[in-house]
This record gives sequence, structure tokens and C-alpha cells, in this order.
Amino acid sequence: MARAKRRQARRPKYWVQDVKTTAIVVPERTMTGSAQEIADTLCKHNRGKPATSINRFIQFYLNRGGRGIPETRKRTLKQAMALIRRERPRDV
Repeated sequence: MARAKRRQARRPKYWVQDVKTTAIVVPERTMTGSAQEIADTLCKHNRGKPATSINRFIQFYLNRGGRGIPETRKRTLKQAMALIRRERPRDV
């Protein structure tokens, strides 16, 4: 007699969908502004955090968005990362 195949619960397609971060404070609609606005807002709300942590969050946001983020927005976010590096040159 044939065995019935047991169906396994579906796992999310990408693990990054389930990741929630509270390490960086990001006010709503921050990522929709200009590069300067993004850099200023993230630096202002995360004063005690080094630039690498803030830039790591922006990179995580880019990775999580994947192909759904337009090239112009990706460029803007990369510019914001450069501005943050310039504002906070050394993480000591």
C-alpha cells in the first residue's frame, strides 16, 4: 500500500523577511527622503552609534529590498552612506 506523503510546513522564501532590528532608531518615512535628509535623520536619532552600525543598517535595508528598490533609490541610499562616513570619519 502506498504511503501518503506528509507535507511539510512552508518556510518563508527568504530568511531576511523575518528579521526585525531594534539596534538603530529609524523614524517612519526616513528612507524616502534625499540622501542628506536620510543621513541627518539617522545620525541625529542614533548619536551614540558608530557610523558603521548606521551604514550596516542601510545596507541591510538595501539587501532586504532586493530587486524591488529602484536604481535611483539605491543610488540615494549609497550617497547617504557616504555622507554618514564623512560626518563620522572615525569610529573610536
